[in-house]
Amino acid sequence: MALDPSPLGRAIRAARTDEPAGWVDLAESIMSRVRRVVVPSEPILTFTEQGTSTRDEEGSETFVSARVLTAALRRLLQAHPTHAPEAIELHVDEGGLTGIDIRLVARYGVELHPLADNLRPQILDIARDLLGPAPGLDLSVIEIEYVDVTRGDPNRT
Repeated sequence: MALDPSPLGRAIRAARTDEPAGWVDLAESIMSRVRRVVVPSEPILTFTEQGTSTRDEEGSETFVSARVLTAALRRLLQAHPTHAPEAIELHVDEGGLTGIDIRLVARYGVELHPLADNLRPQILDIARDLLGPAPGLDLSVIEIEYVDVTRGDPNRT
């Protein structure tokens, strides 16, 4: 039987042999670095149309990860070449979403107040799609702050 001289073949042979010396320490070092990069996400309570928290068959409350909501908002805010998010901050109190702060970079020449007025209902729609009609969640809890103006598409600079 001929030995495979390719890098993949050598890697397969190495993986099938006994663990290399120091492998356990190396694996633990890699995993500890990964754990530092991935930040835990805060759970946000979901609600039914009646305004009560959503529960499963066993009566447990249902939550959505803040990371999921932030990603959905980021997709919305990056969809047009007129603006881009610099930061998205969610405020959660006792599991419920109580506020959304958006820091935007806008393209030079864009009317800032109308853009914010147009974005707030879209942001609220995304939050309600993911969380349901959370009590107290309305347009007034969505803050939009412009932190910079740039030439061209702020999503590319």
